[in-house]
Amino acid sequence: MAGEVTPDIERAVQELHVERRAYMEDVEDAVAETEAASTPLDHRLMQLGNRSYEVVAEAADRQIRGRVSHVSGEIATIETIGGAHFCVHLDRVMSFRYIDMPGETRGVDTGEPATLIARLRELWTRGERCTVGRVTGAAVLGDLKAVTESHVEITDPQGSNWLIPINTIAWVGPKL
Repeated sequence: MAGEVTPDIERAVQELHVERRAYMEDVEDAVAETEAASTPLDHRLMQLGNRSYEVVAEAADRQIRGRVSHVSGEIATIETIGGAHFCVHLDRVMSFRYIDMPGETRGVDTGEPATLIARLRELWTRGERCTVGRVTGAAVLGDLKAVTESHVEITDPQGSNWLIPINTIAWVGPKL
């Protein structure tokens, strides 16, 4: 009879819906893979920060856990749960991990500072004691005495003076 829906037709329609849904999931996966493959690290970190993902930056001697609050140029800032800010050099961190559980949407600062040297000079100008994480080796806690284009000079709490080349610094954080 014309217009009558038989069980065979109903089953075929359901199969078409399942196939269409699977096809759409494949398309969404392909779009996500293409976007991930073409997004630079700084933009990806901005996306994670805007979505309030918890990120773990892994450096030589430390894991820095928090939310990305600033991305600009060669650096990103991670704010920990306790409110401490760690500035990481994007090319000197071993990896960034995140759990796929976004929080509340918020903005990420994209202004200054844009370089590790600029961040170090901010700390130096304010006279803040800081911790300098090196690419290899333990972090150094101390007072910044000089920040140049090639190195920083730090005096540690024991009175030792350190000259640390800029290109060996992976991160800068608060007094630890």
